[in-house]
Amino acid sequence: MSAPLLVVLALALAFRFPPLLNAGAVDSDGAVVGLQAMHLLRGEWSWTLWGAPYQAPVDSVLLAIVFAVLGPTAFALRALPVAGQLAVVWFDFKVSRMAFKPKLAAWLTLPVAITPMAVNYCIFSVQRQSCVTLFAASVWLLAGARNSRRPALRLAVGSFAGVMTLFLDLYAIQWIAPLVVFAIACSFEWPWRTRRWLAHLGAVLSGQLLGWLTFRWLRTLCGAAPGQMSMSLDHLPFNFRLLSEQCLPWAMSYKVFASRGHLYPDVIAFPGWFRLVQEVGAGLVALMIASAAVLFWVQSIPWPVRRLSLLAIATIAASLAGFLVSGMPADMWGTRYLAPVILMMPFALGPAAHWLGGRPFVILSTPYLVAVAVGGWLSYGITCVDGVLPVQSARGTAREELEVARSLRERHISYAAAQYWLSYRLTFLFRENPVVVPLNPGEDRYPSYRHGFDSAKDVAYIFHPSEPRASPADEELRLRQTNARFERYRVADFTIFVEHRK
Repeated sequence: MSAPLLVVLALALAFRFPPLLNAGAVDSDGAVVGLQAMHLLRGEWSWTLWGAPYQAPVDSVLLAIVFAVLGPTAFALRALPVAGQLAVVWFDFKVSRMAFKPKLAAWLTLPVAITPMAVNYCIFSVQRQSCVTLFAASVWLLAGARNSRRPALRLAVGSFAGVMTLFLDLYAIQWIAPLVVFAIACSFEWPWRTRRWLAHLGAVLSGQLLGWLTFRWLRTLCGAAPGQMSMSLDHLPFNFRLLSEQCLPWAMSYKVFASRGHLYPDVIAFPGWFRLVQEVGAGLVALMIASAAVLFWVQSIPWPVRRLSLLAIATIAASLAGFLVSGMPADMWGTRYLAPVILMMPFALGPAAHWLGGRPFVILSTPYLVAVAVGGWLSYGITCVDGVLPVQSARGTAREELEVARSLRERHISYAAAQYWLSYRLTFLFRENPVVVPLNPGEDRYPSYRHGFDSAKDVAYIFHPSEPRASPADEELRLRQTNARFERYRVADFTIFVEHRK
């Protein structure tokens, strides 16, 4: 490996040290991936991710392999998406290196190494990273075909891999059309040679045809309906406000949210001079991205750079448009749906880097990289960082949660219930002893857990201030109104009710 690549990979790994240090802070969405991986190791197969028929269980399969070596630990759960993002960095550097010198290629890759929460969210929820990594691999295969000994094979495999990202997660709908066009563009080279072009185009179309046939076959096996995502212009007014006021600013790092122990993260108040750095950085990068649409027609810029920018601009436009009409965004955490904007930056900025030259481009892009480094780091919140220093929190080590598990086992409790964002998190940390289901059965991700809870003689209800959407006072009132026999006790900040059913 070249020195610039090693530096970028080291920075990407160092930037993800805080969540690795606090692996116990896994949330319920990520815990479901880990729980399914544990069941896979017991021979229990599912064609989809538990409770998410629009996602394939690939992350769980990969995690099962990791668990087989390291055991079903929270650290292993966090390490997998980190490794996946390091692979993305490697692929993007290799693609940029095809047209730029190593140092400038490394600089172009920094936006996917030092990233805002839009990309970092995969560290916490795990289940989307394999889709993102396969997308990066597809771009690398397609872009590198021109210099390959077997260009037709790379074009076919790259086209097939690109289509298969849609099977891994319907999230890939944001880039699937631009990627198909990019694959066709990669079959064209100059000087024109008709026979070679037809052979390469045939390889691309064959790979795509095989990919679509495989996708359709696998979706049939999954038994999942294709329309799992709500798209409607009715979402436009709300989503536009959310995009302009919270999600796009956070994704572009001119507004930063960080958890301070509340239900939702708070906006960080930076001094005026740093807000200027944030806004100038985002503005300059946005202008350089937009300039790709004009520079695409400048023939002095190499064709490989221009066609990559075509993929990037089309994907960014699709991501923004999809956000506006999607029924998925609900709050500032919807910034995760804008991850393609960040993932495409190395390619969207390529024409500007070539046209401006290395030194001017580095100077103009520095404010953005400074803003995203500070914003992305602080976005980890108080459970991971204290200013510039990574810290290990009680939630990150799960000490209190393990004490809760011990107290429940002493009372011979095998099943419990909690608010969704606590339930599967606790089930994973407890190694399913006891199992914790959501208080709302409509949020179940694995029906067998609910069957066990419903048939258990004694059950527990677990509450924590981090999830005020579930109130221990309301639960106590319900238990008293139903004349249930129960006991109430506390472990640290956890309030627990044990109900002795008749």
